[in-house]
Amino acid sequence: MRHILCQSVCWLLIAALGCASAGVSSSSSYDRQVKAFIDLSSERYFKLYNQIAAETYSANDEEDFDALFSKLTNVKRIADELVGISREASGFNVTRVHSAELKAALQELRTVGDLFVLGEDYFSSVQMNLASLQKMSTDKDIEPYLGGAKMPDEDDSPLAYYPDIQKIVQRSNDVDELKYYWETWRDKNQIWASVNFYTIVQSYQKAAKILEIPVHQLWYRYDSQEMLQQMEQAMSELKPAYQQLHAFVRDELHKKYGGDVVKPNGPIPDHLFQQVVEQAWEEGSIIESYFPRKDLPQYDDFVKQLSAKALINESESFYTSLGFEPLSADFHKNQLKEPNEERPDDDCRPALFDLTPHVYMMYCEKVSFRKLMQYHAHMARVYYADQKKRLPSYYFKAYNLEYPVGEAVVLSASSPTHLTNRGLAKGVQFTENALQNRLFRMGIHNVLNIPLYYVHTKVMHDLLNGTVDMDTVNKHYWKLLEQHAGIEPPTDRTEGAIDFPYKFYVNIEQNYQTKKFISEILGYQFYRSLCQKSNHRGQLHNCDFFGNFAVGNSLKSMMSLGSTKPWKQVVAKVLPKNTGLSSLALLEYYQPILDWLKTHNQQTKVRIGWNSTSKKIV
Repeated sequence: MRHILCQSVCWLLIAALGCASAGVSSSSSYDRQVKAFIDLSSERYFKLYNQIAAETYSANDEEDFDALFSKLTNVKRIADELVGISREASGFNVTRVHSAELKAALQELRTVGDLFVLGEDYFSSVQMNLASLQKMSTDKDIEPYLGGAKMPDEDDSPLAYYPDIQKIVQRSNDVDELKYYWETWRDKNQIWASVNFYTIVQSYQKAAKILEIPVHQLWYRYDSQEMLQQMEQAMSELKPAYQQLHAFVRDELHKKYGGDVVKPNGPIPDHLFQQVVEQAWEEGSIIESYFPRKDLPQYDDFVKQLSAKALINESESFYTSLGFEPLSADFHKNQLKEPNEERPDDDCRPALFDLTPHVYMMYCEKVSFRKLMQYHAHMARVYYADQKKRLPSYYFKAYNLEYPVGEAVVLSASSPTHLTNRGLAKGVQFTENALQNRLFRMGIHNVLNIPLYYVHTKVMHDLLNGTVDMDTVNKHYWKLLEQHAGIEPPTDRTEGAIDFPYKFYVNIEQNYQTKKFISEILGYQFYRSLCQKSNHRGQLHNCDFFGNFAVGNSLKSMMSLGSTKPWKQVVAKVLPKNTGLSSLALLEYYQPILDWLKTHNQQTKVRIGWNSTSKKIV
């Protein structure tokens, strides 16, 4: 609950503002009046955001944090001030302002009220709806399959989807067990999901109407139409490769479970599609007979001698090798939260508060290779905020480019070349077969997820503009999944069902699914460009740009711009020939596997593409 409430409240505060314009020349007394108003707001709210982040960061346990937000006194005061500034900004006559930059800043100020313009409804309803959606995956309210007969010691204790059921999906090959959990979790949360989710949709629609802006502008916070078109372009480029991978996966599932479960020419049932994704790095995955997991190292062994703090330091060292300054002693002492030492196996989700240049970061006590990569990604946000620290709040937003930068760094830091050179993969020989094995497992996990991020984005887009409503959204959802991902439900779906997976609701108020799509696609574009900058020779998937100052300089030049220029001009600092989102870099990365798939599919004569589902969806 602590992370959910903090993320949603803090993010809404900063996303609502983006409001100051320092150094903007004024050409009239009216311009000077406007500029004074903007500058005052910027200074006041940077301080405010730091206060909110500090209070959240200092909360010691669940009870303290809930108590902090149950009173809501301070947050309500902040909300009132934001709404007041929106109204005050609306009182200025934009036609009298000469400076284009001041006009833009004033337009931003008019919308800083964000969802807070809903008044008491935001605190009494919206905030609770958001928390309830997050809790659907963590509440232990699902009875185990067969009364716990398949659980260790036949434990019949109720399960949560995350992490309990997710771990079952990662190891189970029982199609009935997988189907049971898929159906039961959705049946259990059908009404809960519908009510809370639809309230969020309505809240954005109402707030946009009050603010007199298009609802998609409020939701995406950038040019939604252009970005959606770029996403569609990336999907079109990805489609042939995705269909090859889909055909292989379907054929393997058909051989494993038979034609009654998986049709040889149809969509893949969703519970088995999720099994394939979750088991990508497990023994017994669908590629096991071609690329055995035992031929790859145990990646957690690379870090088993390290502490949680050592993982943070290793991540920081990647950025300093590119020429970034080491993080300050004050950051390590006062802004990097100590893990919970009483829960050494806590598989928490690292939290980061980068709403202002004064960043706070919380990390987990658990040590794993996955955590090491997460910290490499998180450090991109820490260093991005530091590079923007001289910008006013009006320019502090950076089109969420922190995330694809983090993705590019992870691709480099996880490469066999990097792991070998850093001494993490001691005594490990990455043969050509091992490289292919690793690449295939990465492709299953990453490539299969991308259409899902797109479908989830499109569902929200269409709900917000009224193309579909809650009575028709589930049918619309399955139509999009079939069209773009070749997925069908495991059973007929009845009226009133709402079948979004739990990941759909995670950080939904931050438009997380769109952010993930862009991060994946653009991350590979950044990675390829930075590898070219480092003069990499050889296959793209084994490039490591660690230690290259030219790479660091390119990143710094982009980071320091914030949003002072349009999106494409900012990205051009890393992608000089930038034409927008493109899947071509990702396809180059996975080319060895795509070649293997194409040859294999030709030999097995499997059908590429899929027929319409035979499942009934009301």
